[in-house]
Amino acid sequence: MFTTNVAAWSKLAAYVVVIGLVLELAHRVYWNLNSRLVTAEKRHALSAVGAACAAALPLISVIVVTWLFCSFVDGQPLSSIGLGFEPESLSLFVAGVAVALICIALLFVIGRNVGWFRVERSGISERKLPAFCSGASDFLLAAVFEEIMVRGYVFMVIYSSWGGTAAVFGSAVIFSAFHFIKHPRMPIIFSVNAFLFGIVTGQARLVTGSLWAPMGLHFGWNLAMGPLLGMPCSGRRYENGLVCCAVYGPEWVTGGLYSPDAGLVGTGALLIAAAAVLFLMPI
Repeated sequence: MFTTNVAAWSKLAAYVVVIGLVLELAHRVYWNLNSRLVTAEKRHALSAVGAACAAALPLISVIVVTWLFCSFVDGQPLSSIGLGFEPESLSLFVAGVAVALICIALLFVIGRNVGWFRVERSGISERKLPAFCSGASDFLLAAVFEEIMVRGYVFMVIYSSWGGTAAVFGSAVIFSAFHFIKHPRMPIIFSVNAFLFGIVTGQARLVTGSLWAPMGLHFGWNLAMGPLLGMPCSGRRYENGLVCCAVYGPEWVTGGLYSPDAGLVGTGALLIAAAAVLFLMPI
C-alpha cells in the first residue's frame, strides 16, 4: 500500500510540475501571438480566427503532456481519463452546459432584481462579433484543457489509488490550488467556490465515468458569466459580451469587480448546480 501511494504521489507531482511549466510556456507564446494580432491592421474576422488558433496552444500542450503520461507512465490510452467519445457523450456535454446556464441565469435574475447587477449596454455590433466569438472559443478551450488536467489525469491517478471519494475531493483541492497559484491576489471566497465547483464537476465525472459532463458544466459556467452576460472576469470588466453588466452591492456578496464566483452569489449558484447534478446524475 505504501509503495502504491508513493508511486501515485510521484506521478501526481511529476504531472503537476510538467503541466505547469508547459502551460506557462504555451500561455506566453499565446499572449505574444495574440498581442501581435490585436495590433495588426486586419483586426476583424481574420484576427479572430488567428486568435482562436493561438488560444488552442495551451489545449494542445495539455493533450500532448497528458497523452505522454498516460502512454509511458501508466500504459493506458488517452481515453482512460474519460475522454472517449460514446453515443451519450454529446448529451452529457449539453446537459452540463444547460445546468450551468440555468444556474447563472438564476443568479443574474436575482441579482438584478435586488440591484446587485445592472445591464449597461446590450446588443453586439458587427465590429464586436469577432471579439465575442473569440472570447467564447477561449472559454471553451480553457474549460476543456482544465478538465483534461484535473478531472482527467489527476482524477484518474487518485481514483486508482484511493477511490472515488478521494478522487472527487483531491481533484477539487488541486483545482482550487491551480487557480490560487495563477491568481494569488484573488478573494478567499473565490478559492472556496473553486473548490465547490471542483466537487460538483468531480461528482459528475465520478457518476458518468466521462469528462463530457464536467467539460459542459465548466464551459457553460464561463460562457454565461463572460460572453453572454458580460459579468466581471478575473478582476476586470468583460467588454465583449452580448451585454455588459455592472456590479453593485457588498463585494463579499457580489464578488465586486473580480467575479461573481468571488462572492456568495457564486456560492449560491454552485449549490443549485450541485443539487441539479445530483438530481440528473444520481449516485
